[in-house]
Amino acid sequence: ILKAIIGGSMEFCQRENIGFEYIKSKMLPATPFGTELIKNITPFGRGEKDLLNEELENLNKLYQKYDTVKSDVNAIRRIFMQIKDVRGSVKFGRDNTLSDIELFEIKILLMHMEKLKPLIERVSKEIGLTGFDMEPVSDAVDILDPECRRIPSFAIYDDYSPELKLIRKRKREIEIKMQESDTAFEELKDKRLAAIVEEEKEERKIREDLSVKLRPYFDRALKNIDVIGRLDLLLEKYRVAKLYPSCLPEITEDVLVLEETTNPFICDILEEKGLKFTPITIDMTIGTTVLTGANMGGKSVTLKTVALNTYLALCGFFVYANVASIPLFDEIVIISEESQSVDKGLSSFGAQIVELKNLLNEIEGKYIFAILDEFARGTNPKEGESIVRGLVALLNKKRAISLLVTHFDHVAELSGSHYQVRGLQGASEDKIAKAL
Repeated sequence: ILKAIIGGSMEFCQRENIGFEYIKSKMLPATPFGTELIKNITPFGRGEKDLLNEELENLNKLYQKYDTVKSDVNAIRRIFMQIKDVRGSVKFGRDNTLSDIELFEIKILLMHMEKLKPLIERVSKEIGLTGFDMEPVSDAVDILDPECRRIPSFAIYDDYSPELKLIRKRKREIEIKMQESDTAFEELKDKRLAAIVEEEKEERKIREDLSVKLRPYFDRALKNIDVIGRLDLLLEKYRVAKLYPSCLPEITEDVLVLEETTNPFICDILEEKGLKFTPITIDMTIGTTVLTGANMGGKSVTLKTVALNTYLALCGFFVYANVASIPLFDEIVIISEESQSVDKGLSSFGAQIVELKNLLNEIEGKYIFAILDEFARGTNPKEGESIVRGLVALLNKKRAISLLVTHFDHVAELSGSHYQVRGLQGASEDKIAKAL
């Protein structure tokens, strides 16, 4: 189970605020399975480091060698675009008799898988992907295609049953005779009706038999669906990595480094206004890093950029930077006025205190990346400075990496490292804030 928490729970507005939803909006998956994975994507957990590294390594191999498999990838995507989500029919068929429509849907899916298997195997072998092994399903297709014609249609064919073949032959003979005269029509109506009933009974028996024969292949089909969805997702991760300058992040333990990192969401907003984003470099380790700087200096933008790229790395994406080293956190917690809700009936400062209490509870048993934007700005300056100084001293004693923006004096002197942001001088932060 993949899990991440930002500001207590992963809310859309928080993902949107740092620019993650913007990156997702640039992804154009070809299958319903890829669409579902992208919609619900969350970071890998602390116990899934191997899985995260495998995902990043696969993405890196695709990034480095895409041109060598481009034609096969295009062929895969063309098939992907034809796939419909029929998992409901597959799961229903485990305990029930499938209808003609359901058998048709499953046949088409299995035919797509049959075509995809050699293509995906060739791509995986060519560039060294791991974890994308497709199960064979040709025997299952043969069950639904006894004539081996591999055409996108389905019917209860005569070949399924000698009895059905005889019943249909007899029914056709009756129907031919019925056309000879009105008298013959009236005399043979009951015989034709009896033949129809007999035919439907035999067809029902065949559907039951087909459903039973297909059941051993349903787990294979579901496994292949997982492979298809993950490959669709990987291809989209590659595509958004190519949209902006990016790099493979290294998953570290105690050091968070981002060199010349950017935020595509903010970059594009600035570009529309004729402005340019100043890349950010930051190096943090266990303890508290303090960011200070003049108003409109880009402090909040820096926090969003660091949060976005950290989050992307933990979700198995490339990072928008020249170099990136990211620890595998249990949680990323952002506390800022932007994330507070007046619906709780609290002041901005009161809401921050509640979030801080939750953070301090979480920090005892988990590895946290804490991001605090202008904490205690909503109270009087003297008390606020004392609170933030005490908070920095406390966070320095925890096994957590904390990034804190503040305008209070004498706070940076307590931190492990201190950065002063000047990257957006001259830009209108009010306009940027409205756009964000």
